[in-house]
Amino acid sequence: MSDTIISLQSVTKTFTSKAQSFTALMSVNLDIKSGEFMAIVGKSGSGKSTLLNMITGIDHPSSGTININDTQLSTMNESKLAKWRGENIGIVFQFFQLIPTLTIAENLLLAMEFVGTVPKGERVKRVRELLTQVGIENHANKMPSALSGGEQQRAAIARALANDPKIIVADEPTGNLDSTTSHAIYDLLESLSKSGKTVIVVSHDPNIASRFNRILTMSDGKFLNS
Repeated sequence: MSDTIISLQSVTKTFTSKAQSFTALMSVNLDIKSGEFMAIVGKSGSGKSTLLNMITGIDHPSSGTININDTQLSTMNESKLAKWRGENIGIVFQFFQLIPTLTIAENLLLAMEFVGTVPKGERVKRVRELLTQVGIENHANKMPSALSGGEQQRAAIARALANDPKIIVADEPTGNLDSTTSHAIYDLLESLSKSGKTVIVVSHDPNIASRFNRILTMSDGKFLNS
């Protein structure tokens, strides 16, 4: 492992409505080094997903600073932030979020088209390489509905890798999968870390701890360990 790639300093997030306010993150400090394979665990409502939204720039802190790969997120407007996210972070969702009207290959090509860092002439080859890497190369021209849950999650991981980001974040990536398939998905995520990616997994399952190089537990918007 090398230098810190993600740094959160005194990050607080408060959601406010007319009726009440709720603080989801309470002055969180976190440093993550390049190449870490880490998990953030905790019960529902502990602040895990809010923390991921801070790291990915999907949401913004009420106070504090977030620096990722030498970029302070608060310095970018929404359009620049979207482009930055596409280049630097691959996101894997619990419910896959594949576009159902596109084939698996087309889902990956669309991710490349959005960011534009992969030259057009190289995209089809890259799709083939990524689907081979995640073990579903024979499903390239199928619609997502034709794949099992585990195969769809592999496709979602391939899409997250489309633009060769340095960071992969996965929010409950095995929440809808059986135990055998879940183990295979974690094996795949671990292999990405060993190849140099920084991989952050959020889960409500404390039993996954032994798989990771580092595990943090959240409760009521704070870390119980660090």
